[in-house]
Amino acid sequence: RGGRGRGGGGGPSKPPPPITHPGTISTIVWNTVRGYRDLFPNPHRVVFDDYEYLFTPDTIPIKEAREITLHGDHPGKEGKRVDIRFECLEFFDLDLTGDCDSRPFHWTSIFVKNLLSQRSRYIPAENTRDASEKEFSERFANSDGGLFFIPRTPNAPKVDIQPGVEAWLGLYASVRRMENFDPVINYGLVNKLFVTMSLDLVSFYLLIMNERIGGTSKDSIVLNSSSCMTPQAMLQFDKHLQKIKLKSDYAPAINDGLVTGRVERHYQFVELKLNSSADREYLKVEDGRERERVLEEIRRRDGSMKKIWKRWKDVRMDEWYAAQGMPLKYPKLPVCVVKTGKREDLLPMEVLITHDTPQKYMKMLSFYARMRIPRLLARSPVQHHRFTNKMLTDKLEYEKDPFMEAMRVSLDPKMIECEGRVVEPCTVLGKNDSDEKFAKLEVKKETGEFFVTRAVETSIKRIRFVVCKVTDAIQEAQIREFYRELVKKCVARGLIIPESDYQKPPIYRKDEECANLARMMEDVKGMFSRGQKEDEVLVFLFFTKMIDDLYGEIKFLSDIHFGVVSQVIDEETVRKACTLREDERPSDYLSIYHHLCLKLNAKLGGVNQTVEEKDEQPEEEYDTMPSNQRTMFIGIDVIHPSPNSPIRDCSLAAIVASMDKNAAKYAARIKVNSRCNENVQLFDQHFSFLLEKYHAANGFLPDRIVILRDGVSDSEMVKAASQELNSIKEAWRRCANEKKCPPLTYIVAQKRHKTRFYKRAEQKEGNVTNPPMGTVVDKDVVTPHMFDFYMVSHHTLVGTSRPIHYTVVYDDCKSGADDIQELVFRLCFLYARCSKPVSLPAPVYYAHLACERAAFQHEYALSKGEVEEIKDKIEGESDQQYATRVEGQALRIERKLQVSENHPGMYFI
Repeated sequence: RGGRGRGGGGGPSKPPPPITHPGTISTIVWNTVRGYRDLFPNPHRVVFDDYEYLFTPDTIPIKEAREITLHGDHPGKEGKRVDIRFECLEFFDLDLTGDCDSRPFHWTSIFVKNLLSQRSRYIPAENTRDASEKEFSERFANSDGGLFFIPRTPNAPKVDIQPGVEAWLGLYASVRRMENFDPVINYGLVNKLFVTMSLDLVSFYLLIMNERIGGTSKDSIVLNSSSCMTPQAMLQFDKHLQKIKLKSDYAPAINDGLVTGRVERHYQFVELKLNSSADREYLKVEDGRERERVLEEIRRRDGSMKKIWKRWKDVRMDEWYAAQGMPLKYPKLPVCVVKTGKREDLLPMEVLITHDTPQKYMKMLSFYARMRIPRLLARSPVQHHRFTNKMLTDKLEYEKDPFMEAMRVSLDPKMIECEGRVVEPCTVLGKNDSDEKFAKLEVKKETGEFFVTRAVETSIKRIRFVVCKVTDAIQEAQIREFYRELVKKCVARGLIIPESDYQKPPIYRKDEECANLARMMEDVKGMFSRGQKEDEVLVFLFFTKMIDDLYGEIKFLSDIHFGVVSQVIDEETVRKACTLREDERPSDYLSIYHHLCLKLNAKLGGVNQTVEEKDEQPEEEYDTMPSNQRTMFIGIDVIHPSPNSPIRDCSLAAIVASMDKNAAKYAARIKVNSRCNENVQLFDQHFSFLLEKYHAANGFLPDRIVILRDGVSDSEMVKAASQELNSIKEAWRRCANEKKCPPLTYIVAQKRHKTRFYKRAEQKEGNVTNPPMGTVVDKDVVTPHMFDFYMVSHHTLVGTSRPIHYTVVYDDCKSGADDIQELVFRLCFLYARCSKPVSLPAPVYYAHLACERAAFQHEYALSKGEVEEIKDKIEGESDQQYATRVEGQALRIERKLQVSENHPGMYFI
């Protein structure tokens, strides 16, 4: 173990603080390894993880104390010395075939993973003569355990996601074992977001503003010398630039507070300065001409005058840049406050560029960028297969790797061949238009698509739509046309809508700022309540631009505050639906209106489709509900604070549970994890609520409970299962009046893994395709000591299929592999938002949707002061006081995020 370096100085009584920056630590370690050849005779026989652990097969002559302190220079700080302490931690034999819980296996896995990426992470000496060594180390960016190819040329693999943000292509490696215990490297092609390198801030600003207005070459913004920036545009641009590292080749060189020339400098963005521009800011520039004598009155006790020398003159910023040979094109744009170390400078936008070294993008993408990502980053199986092989063979060049050669470790890049089988699609049931009886729906064998002509169950209440226009970008004529088509499709699916509401609904308009959205909804709901009949239900249709803050407000007010059904319809959706020609429109079950009908029916408490049990029923019995098994399906998911999540101070967990014997209707509860961990602890009260609701809906308690858990890593799944199963058992004891707890099945569904499967194309040699829908792989590449399998339950239209990895952690029923796999596959057909099987079982999908919805609602509640942010420990606060405060805040947030009891159906759909 390499102890963290300490900077020199500070005196004997106060040791200097440890160095914690990974890049600085790596530079110090590699300089030390090269500088002490008596300890490390061959640097290529050393592997370092960039932070703490160092591996070598050579014996290091360390005394009995098993540690040694070495000395070196601090990189980038001339004259500053550092001490680095090496401690001999452990000796182990390389072993990837033994017990996975053993120490040798643990350390071998870490060593091998770091060895595979060491060449790209190695920091060569500044004066190295090996140009290829330096070139290779600058080829990749290392981020979160993955290696990403830095796109320094125009044709390099990268994808523009939104202004100033690119997705770079990389590889992630993990050490795995096959079913027969053979060690393998699981390589996965991955994309990660980085800030666009060397992008000047003026171009950055134009990209943002033109995307915001949907600019084309005809109506895009063009700047001139008199262009300035509105306060709203400043706020927008400021948000994009926060914490981004910048660079300038034209920064003023400042000595003793005076500008003496220009210099290259590296900065971090702070803010755009209000009411400022380059033609209004002044620099104190050293006066190189003959110094003029100035008299300055100094009020002293004797009232005398003092003669001083004035060594500078005030020069306007734009004039100074013109004198430097770089006249500013846009002197009226605001100047940027940037910092380097503790010092802050003011610089014009056009002399700043984003840094030319990789920096991860750590902020939340816009709604439209998040919607575009799956399509932008999709690669066909042929491209995915080719890119993976190319990265392994051409880019990483393992056959030339000096570290692997010195360690005598080699890698066979050939992919593993394994067998799979295809599960037959289940029977999907809908209703006939004529006699309202259950009927088998035609399921397409290749894609699994089926057309729901009439929903299995719809609300018995009449729907009264309220149309709210919250944007000026959509014309009222388009809204009315869209509304008429939507109503027509809803009626065809079985929803009851009064004929008086078919054509011209009243449109309630909102101002662009949406300052009174709550009052508008309250007024409309009050008007409706005064004339409401018992057989009517209110549905709000919001036509708006998709803005995260506005979406959170709408859903908080409708789901939690008022308990009414709402549907947000994006302006792009309306525009697309209304401008398609008759011959361009998709078939009915692929149309926008069809999917909106499915969502509205589920939100109103209806059921769109159901599936037949494994044992076939005769056709004469289709008029009864097709399932008689009393099974409750539970879906659990957790989301944590991250760049692409609106939550910042806690983790949110969602627990959804089926309320009917067809696993089609679900209720949800939200749990707050204040410690941001994966385990959903102490949720027995929430499960008690769901059990009571199940009993109220059915008149009995379930005879079996199946838990499908999303988002748990291999190392956490046993612990999570133990805690969550105990919570379920505790809730059962509380609700079941000493009735024995039913059999429990706990299945973990992992989607964030790197395993991909290709099927060889039969027509052309060398080509590959996606596996067909229903493909199951439960041999060869599975874990040797667990009951696990991979399943591709959906048909992939765009890109490469990502299978879901299922692990059966606990099963009281002792179910066979076929039974579990068919059960999971059937649940994938029950997702209410579309008419085809999806990649995840419906309970897991619903838990994820409920988590996402709660995150936006929490962000809105936080911004309006409805809840308090959970802050870190305050100075002077004891551990007990901190724990009590955090627990109380988490409980208050939980109560605020529970959906209203008045909501009729699945609000999260």
